Amino acid sequence: MKLILSALAVVCSTLSAGAQTEPPFKMNCDNGNWGHNKPMKGFCETRDLAMSAPAGQPLTVSADPNGGITVHGWDGPNIRIRAKIQTWSDTEADAAARVKRISIATANNTLRATDPEKGKNWSVSYELFVPRETALALNTVNGGISLDNLKAAITFETTNGGVTLANLGGQVKGETTNGGVNITLSGSKWEGKGLDVSTTNGGIHWKLPRTYSAQLISSTNMGGIHTSLPVTKSGMFHKEVTASLGQGGAPVRAVTTNGGISVDQEQD
Repeated sequence: MKLILSALAVVCSTLSAGAQTEPPFKMNCDNGNWGHNKPMKGFCETRDLAMSAPAGQPLTVSADPNGGITVHGWDGPNIRIRAKIQTWSDTEADAAARVKRISIATANNTLRATDPEKGKNWSVSYELFVPRETALALNTVNGGISLDNLKAAITFETTNGGVTLANLGGQVKGETTNGGVNITLSGSKWEGKGLDVSTTNGGIHWKLPRTYSAQLISSTNMGGIHTSLPVTKSGMFHKEVTASLGQGGAPVRAVTTNGGISVDQEQD
């Protein structure tokens, strides 16, 4: 009997440890509300979904018309998704009914929400955990994009939203029209083809180890540059910092039209 109980305890312990390997979602209905200017009643709901990692093609995520996208790389085999759905109406009951009619589809390696009644007062934001080398194609209109711990072919675009990039590799290319860009580089060098991001209206903040190796390019047409690296000027307003860091390597580029730039090189 004692042997059976011991075996059961080991099995339960193993299952518990396995369950703990899945990182928790941070997004919930208590944070990150999408704003509106009218005195309306709101309702929020989260839904958790799962997908198989796509083979040979990118995972496409669209948060159109309202909502942001956060993607974390992890060591699991599948894609875990939390969708936060928010709606607004004249009454809370109607807002709740609107949430229920929002559908979220995961067919054809695409994650997208739709409202069959074509309403406008709703938002769906996503938090995903994906295998680190999952190729991604991301799009938002009114919402930011945040990516971390990934090494993959990634493209993204947002119209109104900031961009946060941390601990990335692979080939990453994206842009925002109205929003700042925060880039945190880690490790000793960029692993992959490089980084190429831009914003029209927003500042750029770089953070990287002092011993990092890469070809860093960053420029602004209407803004200052704060860095210990050499800055060059051309024309009346254009300023640029171009530097071969450490042993050189892949290009990491971030440019803005209207915004300042800071480059913080920190000790490892």
